[in-house]
Amino acid sequence: MLGAIIGDIVGSRFEFNNHRDKDFQLFTKDCQVTDDSIMTLAVAKAIMEAEKVTESLLGGHCYDCKYYELIESMTIKYMQEIGRKYPNCGYGGMFSRWIFSDNPKPYNSFGNGAAMRISPVGFAARTENEACRLSKAVTGVTHNHTEGIKGAEAVAVAIYMARRGFTISEIRNKINENYYTLDFTIDKIRDSYQFNETCQETVPQAIEAFLEATSFEDAIRNAISIGGDSDTLAAITGSIAEAYYGIPEALKEKALSYLNDELLSIFNDFTEFIDDEDKLSKFRVITKYIGKISEAEAYGEWFVDRENEDTTEHPIQMPFVNFKELVVMFVHEFYQFSDSHPEYQLTSYDSILEKNGLRCNSMSMRNADIDTLDEQCILALIMSAIRADRFSDGALLSFFEDGYILKWLKRLKAMDYSN
Repeated sequence: MLGAIIGDIVGSRFEFNNHRDKDFQLFTKDCQVTDDSIMTLAVAKAIMEAEKVTESLLGGHCYDCKYYELIESMTIKYMQEIGRKYPNCGYGGMFSRWIFSDNPKPYNSFGNGAAMRISPVGFAARTENEACRLSKAVTGVTHNHTEGIKGAEAVAVAIYMARRGFTISEIRNKINENYYTLDFTIDKIRDSYQFNETCQETVPQAIEAFLEATSFEDAIRNAISIGGDSDTLAAITGSIAEAYYGIPEALKEKALSYLNDELLSIFNDFTEFIDDEDKLSKFRVITKYIGKISEAEAYGEWFVDRENEDTTEHPIQMPFVNFKELVVMFVHEFYQFSDSHPEYQLTSYDSILEKNGLRCNSMSMRNADIDTLDEQCILALIMSAIRADRFSDGALLSFFEDGYILKWLKRLKAMDYSN
């Protein structure tokens, strides 16, 4: 949820003064909390209060239809109750009338407000089906148009998947197959994208900004750089990026300074409510692969050229390993992790190993007593295994097949828990 708030705050000064570049200062005195953050926190409050009532009155049957009816009534209650305290935070005309209405009814909207406030659903949902049902209940109280429902659900499902260890490619495939065709890149639309307040012209762009990012901050910069409804775009992007990458502590502290006591209290309560251990993990971007690597039946296979006859016209191609997508994605994200965490100095992995009495060869790395090594050295072991494949085909495959990549990742996860 904080990712949406950060996106909103950073994007607030660019909403009507677009900045089509990734180079800018994230927080300034001109930044502020807008309706995106306030309604996000209202939805979080509604989910928490509905859960309390469910436990006390409905016996904890969270999938009973009464629960979703309760979610709807709580969403109306807290969006109005909290929203009325901030009448000048940037509401659209129709939503503003809904906020102050004595008899609030949905008004067939497909505005992007449906998606900018949905992040608490993605964080609270325990299954993908629950993410979809919660999303519809929260959204339908105002944005009951099919496009409004779809936009909010796409974001909620993306957040759910990001938190549960799905890869970038798996999230992209889910969106492509079930919600929007992502047949563009941020670079291609940057010069032509126009301000648009609909879900169908905001949500796909926001999701793509996340999918092309290399870190939480990079995702926010991607979103701002395409212009448009900047605060909402960045709020949507930030909500998914938080679930996938986590948020650096410095950005978290700065963003929370923009919240007043009431809003900060809701945020703190929701953080405790979701009880997300992975949110605090430094290594979650790479340790999320533990389950997938454990379940994989194969990591790659050797390609041996049996068609050419080793002549000038038909030279034989040297054997190489054709890795499965799982390995390709892991290597890609490990490099991204290395780039976004220069403090580990992983480009000097050989020196790190040497400092710990190890060498960059298979026997030394396999015999390493990982219980005595620090996190930098464990990361250096993984980097060394990845780099080894550039000099010796099949080296990385053997580290996967023999369980060493998995062993090192489990050690990193254990370090996260102990910290």
